[in-house]
Amino acid sequence: MSNGNSVSKQDMPKDDNGIYKYIKERLQDQQSWYGGKANLNKKRFMRFQTVIIILGALIPLIVVFDNYATGLVNNDPNKVPAFFTGLPGIISAVISATIAILAGIDKLAQPQANWFNYRANEEMLKKEEWMYRYMAGPYKGLKKEEAKKLLVERVESVIAADIARFAQAEYKKEEDVNTIPKKEPNEE
Repeated sequence: MSNGNSVSKQDMPKDDNGIYKYIKERLQDQQSWYGGKANLNKKRFMRFQTVIIILGALIPLIVVFDNYATGLVNNDPNKVPAFFTGLPGIISAVISATIAILAGIDKLAQPQANWFNYRANEEMLKKEEWMYRYMAGPYKGLKKEEAKKLLVERVESVIAADIARFAQAEYKKEEDVNTIPKKEPNEE
């Protein structure tokens, strides 16, 4: 048997080279693609959320620092440099804008939803491969030719469903963008 992550020719009887090729070039290739995309989207999601959390935590600290500095200025203006006046407000505004931008990009790109979707598809394909290899689940009791056809049908159905979900999500994004009211040129 192979290491569990891929099928080798020794895992398949000689007359199964066609299905071996399908498993190797389609099923495992798709598993790998989904796995890579899941990892990429997980990293993106975690980065966005980490930065948003850190920046969000800085705002109250800046407010406290500003209040402290304002108290110093009110008591003795010479203790705080002039350039500092208003700086905490500007920094807080920049941080808030950055958080809003990151949250917006996160909402548009949807890395968390993509991560879950890609990982689920990868796992479904792995499950199909293992059930086929051990003639379990829907493959139990089937003749080899029937089992091969069923494997291909089930794998292609997972891939087709993912493509349909993606197309629907893209259509919805486009629809959402097109429903934003547009200003007429003569409106003020």
